Amino acid sequence: MDDVLNAYVYEIKKGTKPMALLTVPVELSKKITDKIKKNGLSFCVREVGKKHNIFFGSDVCIDIVRSFQDKKLSALSPQEDFILGIMLGYNRVEQCSRYLNKIHLHPIG
Repeated sequence: MDDVLNAYVYEIKKGTKPMALLTVPVELSKKITDKIKKNGLSFCVREVGKKHNIFFGSDVCIDIVRSFQDKKLSALSPQEDFILGIMLGYNRVEQCSRYLNKIHLHPIG
């Protein structure tokens, strides 16, 4: 987990990635958020059963995640889902197709 966290922190600090997401067991959450804080990055933690989703990166991206409040990822609106995917660096064309499918304008495939 440390290698993945370190890689994400590096990418965020270099500006090649605006935000990242790690899903971790609750017991690792504090260790990870402490390292994120130490690197001067913003973060937001969301509980997912016995795990935590930890979003971290630029202030503006994390503010957007916070604006989703405590919604489960599966409950995000098509627009919120699209924004999140783009901020996490997912394939833009696939995100566009996913969005169009969610609003029933374009089938995936």
